[in-house]
Amino acid sequence: MAENNELTPKVAENAGLTPEVAENAGLTPEVAEKNISPANGVDRMKAMAGNNDFMTGLLDLLKTGNNDFMKIVTSQPSSYTEQVNVKYCLSLLEQILNQAMDFANDVADNTRAKGNQGQSISLTSPSMGTSVHLSKFINKLYGQIMALQTNDVRQTMKSLFDELSSFSWDAKAVLTLLALSIHYVENWRRAQIHASDNLLCSMARLRGLTTCTSSVTRQTKVFVNLIKEILNFTKCIVEFASNSKDFGEMSASIDIKANFGYIIVSVLGCSVVFRSMISEGNEFLEQHLSALLEQVKKISESFKKQVQDFEQNEEEHLYEKIEEVSNSCTDVVELMAALFCTKNDTLTVYHCSERTTVEELKNKSVMLLISDLNLSNDDLATLTGIYNVSTFDNYEIMWVPIMEAHNESMQKQFLDMRSRMQWYTCTSKVSKTAAKFIQEKWQFRQQTKVVVLNEKGKVVNKDAISMIRLWGWKAFPFTESKGNELWNMQVINWFELVVNKTIYPHIQQCFEMKELLFLYDSAEDSRTVREVEEYLEKINGYSVSYIAIRISTKREQFLTRLENCISSKMQATPDNYDSLTQELLELYTNYKNQGGFAIVARGSSVVVNTRLTDFATVLSQHQTWIMRVNQTQAFEAVFQEHYKQVIVKPRCHRLYVPNMVGNVPERIKCTVCSQYMKTAVTFECCHSLH
Repeated sequence: MAENNELTPKVAENAGLTPEVAENAGLTPEVAEKNISPANGVDRMKAMAGNNDFMTGLLDLLKTGNNDFMKIVTSQPSSYTEQVNVKYCLSLLEQILNQAMDFANDVADNTRAKGNQGQSISLTSPSMGTSVHLSKFINKLYGQIMALQTNDVRQTMKSLFDELSSFSWDAKAVLTLLALSIHYVENWRRAQIHASDNLLCSMARLRGLTTCTSSVTRQTKVFVNLIKEILNFTKCIVEFASNSKDFGEMSASIDIKANFGYIIVSVLGCSVVFRSMISEGNEFLEQHLSALLEQVKKISESFKKQVQDFEQNEEEHLYEKIEEVSNSCTDVVELMAALFCTKNDTLTVYHCSERTTVEELKNKSVMLLISDLNLSNDDLATLTGIYNVSTFDNYEIMWVPIMEAHNESMQKQFLDMRSRMQWYTCTSKVSKTAAKFIQEKWQFRQQTKVVVLNEKGKVVNKDAISMIRLWGWKAFPFTESKGNELWNMQVINWFELVVNKTIYPHIQQCFEMKELLFLYDSAEDSRTVREVEEYLEKINGYSVSYIAIRISTKREQFLTRLENCISSKMQATPDNYDSLTQELLELYTNYKNQGGFAIVARGSSVVVNTRLTDFATVLSQHQTWIMRVNQTQAFEAVFQEHYKQVIVKPRCHRLYVPNMVGNVPERIKCTVCSQYMKTAVTFECCHSLH
């Protein structure tokens, strides 16, 4: 025993402890000397590694069918007086373990440190609170883990749980894993430096320091995999625990505390293996490693299966409830609460960015704006204009963002988008069950929709976004019957609906002045586009006055308006044999499936609606017909006459229908022979960013 009553570095570091750690752990020099001195410390570690009783006891605790002790421990009352940001600690763990993998590989492969390794990781953060001095506590906890091990596994576990008694169960598990991870990474880092520096290596031997070396190559890598397996297990439990408050009583079927307890047991097992790795007594190391890894995997897979089964049952239960409320509700508030509020927070929604209650929607019609986070500026501007109309007072808009994943970046994007809105929003993360209901019952497929509910919660329009984009406030109150009324107006002109000032700023003036218009484009056939423009230049030499509009920079807006016209028209009139629908489908088919489109019009009156290649063919022969254009025969009439003479339509007539879930017609009649057309399904990807 040290006569100067001080804990020497040699004594402490032989057990993987610095003097500071031993002191923080509450170990007096006498106790430390007794437990971890070189004289009996190595013997003690060999005994611990060589004696299977302790590890057998730990593995026994990890057997979920034999957890009486765990039930007793987890049933003890806790004060939870210390607050820890568990998610932040998990983030630190991932950073540390990523570096640990590099260190372990370098130690195992006996290679030098890489330049990007050994970067500092801070244990201090404003977000972690000031109620616990985390760095000091982690050092103390590590000391307890390494020093309290005895052959009495349950007594060791009880001492460790007592040390953690003031923390919540998720914090207990995460801090225990963090404590061990930090110190074993330090050990590997030291081993990595020693391996590449003969002087430091010799000094370490003289001081009695021990580290993991390349002699345990395979075990070192397995040990890292074991720790990462425990980390992934921990993340799963933390995520479930954070969400379990939304699941109500059903979540009690999974013992969350016991699973956090298993994490702590697993970490204690890792500490046994770790001490064996830094000692010379490695006789049972491989056996312990494989047994512990196998047991951790079993319990992790068992937990994940429990969660999977639970979530499936919970989703089915909640889905049935939403469906029942949707069918039987007499108040829109009932449906809003069932869809967007949790069991523990049944009323909360947001108005602009202010927290409020769903009760504010009572006795009002609600327009659910359903979209991902890429809501277009045009849609936002249109809806804002509608929202600010004075007679909109008995209506409200609620934004429902549907996201396949949720992370910090997406949360920021959500908050940015919400800050631009004047109306209600639900929380940033719509439940899986609500999203499933919206996708299945209201056919949401990542394309913006507006579902209109009356004050009783009944759907009066499953997809009002098309009419809103086409007519704006004129479509109020945005019901399906209003859509029918708009499409049945005698003065409707599909060309004016599709081509507005967004596509071409001066289009209204062109309509009023009855200008000769050429509207054309191709997303894939640039050669034909160039030919068309060359022919138009030549025609210009014949003193033909026209306005040529290529929509290349407005393709997205053009296609959106065209698709909205088709969707709204098919929603309003199931009989799709009328000429208006056929013209819309011809235009869409030419652009999307025939290499490009072209329209010849006088003002808003369309004369020819054709493929770009046919347009180019007629223009290329302009010398044979252009001279017939005079005061009595207009350009468009001569063009149409020649077009009918030279363009031979293919034998099979095909129409390309855009993806409009819920509005795709069952049958369409052919414009050529009036027979019903055959149906084929095409899937398409245009590789756009959104």
